[in-house]
Amino acid sequence: MGVAVRKWCVAILTILLLPAVGFAAVEQVSVAMADRTRAVLDSEHSIFLAVTPHTGDAWSRLALRTTGKASNWKTLADLNRMGENLHRDREVMVPLSLARPELQLKILKEIFPSDRVTPEGWVHLVLAREMEGESLWKIAEWFTGDGANYSAIRTANSLARLSTRRGDPILIPDRLLLPHLRAPGQRQTRIAEVEDDPVDSRPSQAPSVSLASSVQPAVANSGPVALEFGSADGRPYAIYPLKKGEALYSSVAIRFTGRVYAKDVNEVVDQLVKYNGISDVSRIPAGYKVRIPMELLLPEYRPRSDPRRLAEEESRRESSRAVRRIRAMDLSGVHIILDAGHGGRDVGTLHDGIHESDYVYDVACRLKALLEKNTKAKVSMTTRSVALGYKVPNQNVLERRKDHVVLTSPTYQLENPVVGVHLRWYLANSILRKAMRSSIEPEKVIFISIHADSLHPSLRGAMAYVPGQRLVQGTFSKTQGVYLARSEVRESPTVTHTEEDALRAEGLSTELADSIIDAFAGAKLQVHPFKPVRTNVVRDGKEWVPAIIRYNKVPTRILLEIGNLGNVEDRSLIQTRKYREQVAATISRGIVDFFSKGELDRRPDLTANAAGK
Repeated sequence: MGVAVRKWCVAILTILLLPAVGFAAVEQVSVAMADRTRAVLDSEHSIFLAVTPHTGDAWSRLALRTTGKASNWKTLADLNRMGENLHRDREVMVPLSLARPELQLKILKEIFPSDRVTPEGWVHLVLAREMEGESLWKIAEWFTGDGANYSAIRTANSLARLSTRRGDPILIPDRLLLPHLRAPGQRQTRIAEVEDDPVDSRPSQAPSVSLASSVQPAVANSGPVALEFGSADGRPYAIYPLKKGEALYSSVAIRFTGRVYAKDVNEVVDQLVKYNGISDVSRIPAGYKVRIPMELLLPEYRPRSDPRRLAEEESRRESSRAVRRIRAMDLSGVHIILDAGHGGRDVGTLHDGIHESDYVYDVACRLKALLEKNTKAKVSMTTRSVALGYKVPNQNVLERRKDHVVLTSPTYQLENPVVGVHLRWYLANSILRKAMRSSIEPEKVIFISIHADSLHPSLRGAMAYVPGQRLVQGTFSKTQGVYLARSEVRESPTVTHTEEDALRAEGLSTELADSIIDAFAGAKLQVHPFKPVRTNVVRDGKEWVPAIIRYNKVPTRILLEIGNLGNVEDRSLIQTRKYREQVAATISRGIVDFFSKGELDRRPDLTANAAGK
């Protein structure tokens, strides 16, 4: 795809996104420029050139002057919700992506005067009024033309987190920069090389997915949200002004309260409707200030002095400090435990005749095959189909299977789903103990439980749960006969998680989850639009960690939801073997990327000890 075509694609995507965002956002930075223009960074972290029309200006002349093409006038008129006649008393907002290349450079330098261009790339200092900074997605949009390049920027800066903080220096590598933003001596030569760059480094590369799925990551990574706070009758609340095109259930209930299940989302919406005295949810005007009771808010959206927010932030810092990652090229010495959710008589989620258990088992088998073919990792499964084994059927829609067993000694036929879940983590703990007896570092053992969720139908994409440290500490055991009949349980029937264990598990698991979610975004696969990595499930007003990762002793463990079967698009995709293969390949890439960073395991006797045991 040529440079001009790619720029056109980005412009079209911008058009689609902007009506939902609107031009009513509060300006965070405004810098006067020459020729009656201003560089504007708004509270949603969108950048514009604000233009005051000249006397006698027409749309075509203004478009030519600001975008380089007179034919862009209709686009600007639509974006600014104006007709064919240009109003000289109204500023015209020109999105950064549509501005002429030389204007883009000027705008960015005006808004970010402390930034500098080096031979290595553009060094950007994060600018934000609050402590929380700009999203990597937005930074990638500004400087590379494609928000999906955030993953490459994150890698180049060795960032452990997806978020930034005010004052953070972020390097946008030269190979990713839009040609006109590169160091002067390198711009011309680099422009000629653009067509041969890898996909993830092409400037202005538009995502090769549907427009609907392209919009969601921009929502997911739209930067920090400035909420106002108030109190009535002793009950504190937050205030969020709805923007044009936003809905109460997605833009408020799902986004700010963390609810994702249809029943929970509907209950929260009912509470908000009653609390705000809304008579008709379909007729809420843009700008309406929705009050959200404080007790419903996720910690990250509460006031900075709120005890829950402070505790959550401290927990994240402590879990990050507790992490020790080991590098393993080609996954050499890595032991991967794969768990396909549900199985046997437990179908999991069921929508339109599609059983979760059959499709996640297929993905797990595909992932196992890819890892064993392309890496040096050892792969263990927690369950097995008696008749099918790990064979991958060459078909789209899968047959219903009920013959899965948990691979304990002896095996357990999946009759009772609760017993099945507990036996899986007991099995995982046993595999970990055996690996450690073979001198394998516990950090080189990972556990992934693969599921397909049933959420509110408006939601799409992958998301991951990790064991939040405050919800997994303590001691747990099972003493019923069905458990003690298995040798893996008798080995160590009681599980204890100390605070140190829990912090390390949250930190390591979060980094693995981030790596896999990054891989989904990099592969242009759908990612959950709001907080795709979570430390707990919120359901029926309660927070909890799924048992499969709560009691598990593997330090790096996640429950991965590969999509939402409650959404018709996700449900259609998962019924194609091509998509399931793509999901498996993407998870594999995320695992490889996770182990590509960290400390080198330099113990010379490790392999010898492992082989001699």
